[in-house]
Amino acid sequence: MTALVTDIVSATGQLEAAILDVTATSSNILICSKPMKEKAKLLPQVLVEHYPELSLIERELRGVFEACSAAIDRKSVNPVVAKAAISIAEEYRQVIEELKPKN
Repeated sequence: MTALVTDIVSATGQLEAAILDVTATSSNILICSKPMKEKAKLLPQVLVEHYPELSLIERELRGVFEACSAAIDRKSVNPVVAKAAISIAEEYRQVIEELKPKN
């Protein structure tokens, strides 16, 4: 079970990094220092502010971060929830990384 918590934290961390990378605002420092519960609200909101076309996935992103927060708090997570959150985090991380400007 601990492996699933580690996996969900890792996947969520990668998703967070992708969001911060494409939004690159001065508020990133403030967001990085927040607990995961607060990031669950802030990160999807910051992303949608920069990319309004992603507003349809805001709720799902929030759910991924909330699942991670719950896993951290309880140090366990339902395996089905963990696998779903990891899958969604990876899928949306790829979508978000495609938003980066090409050099």
